[in-house]
Amino acid sequence: MTSSFTKLVNEYNEDYVALLQRASKGNYQRLLFSFRVLKDLYDVIQLLFDKRAWGPQVLPYPFWFRANQSRLRTLGFDSEQINNIFGFLDYVQMTQGKTFEECLG
Repeated sequence: MTSSFTKLVNEYNEDYVALLQRASKGNYQRLLFSFRVLKDLYDVIQLLFDKRAWGPQVLPYPFWFRANQSRLRTLGFDSEQINNIFGFLDYVQMTQGKTFEECLG
């Protein structure tokens, strides 16, 4: 089970970065929906960590990225890409009337 769980966490991390890459290019179409699905997976991973107390071989990336430029830089994003990622947060606020975090609540 541990190797399956590690694979799941790795896939989550890859998907998380892929969504951030889309946002970094200003491609916001249906991105909020994709983040909602990924947030559900993140919650399941966290629950499994909590319930089973598995010693993590790989940790999932923390889901929230607001005001975390340093983490975005460690994932390979430059200043322009980070501005586009934060632009996605503004886009969500403008189109949904709620913050990104409230939409995923």
